[in-house]
Amino acid sequence: MTTISKLRWRCTWGAGILFLLDLFGVTMQQNWVKIIDQAIIHLVRHPLPHSLTQLIIAITNSGNPRPVTWVTLLLVAALAILRRYRGALFLTVNVLIWAGIGNSLIKHLVQRPRPTVDRLVAASSYSFPSGHSITAMLLWGSVIVLLGWSLRRHHNWRWGVTLLMSCWIVIIGLSRIYVGVHYPTDVIAGWSLGFVLLTLSQWFLTRYGDEL
Repeated sequence: MTTISKLRWRCTWGAGILFLLDLFGVTMQQNWVKIIDQAIIHLVRHPLPHSLTQLIIAITNSGNPRPVTWVTLLLVAALAILRRYRGALFLTVNVLIWAGIGNSLIKHLVQRPRPTVDRLVAASSYSFPSGHSITAMLLWGSVIVLLGWSLRRHHNWRWGVTLLMSCWIVIIGLSRIYVGVHYPTDVIAGWSLGFVLLTLSQWFLTRYGDEL
């Protein structure tokens, strides 16, 4: 039976603590939240060539609900065809339930307004946590887990996929800061909460079997 490593659990606990600290800081309007946000925004939001800005907008739009839903449904269908039903359930729970319903619930509980800057894309609802960031973590994190099992005997390919997907998760989150629709602490919250939920759903679904 495949088990989640101690390092993974430590990272999960760390991510959970980070999310709770972030949540406390945002809801209590702590000054250190503003300092972190301003510092990271200063690093990320620089004028870029038009072509590069359009690329970043395309990247951030790839995390919108419609393309994410289609990608998820296609992956779930492929897993079902391959008779990896537990994997299909894993992906469905992570993306459609945790990232969809769970994220929306937290947004409406916290009700943090979005940044008041010039936005490069349209955005509605509240700001905390970043829906694109939690979705990227749960969707592509699920792909990492699923392909990791399939490529368990091909370590180079496994690490290559993990690195590629991890970079994409980071890029999606940073793009939300660049286009002006999220504070950095929104993105950090999305990543950290997504990682916690990813680990918990993997743990729950692999308690009685090793294959997802």
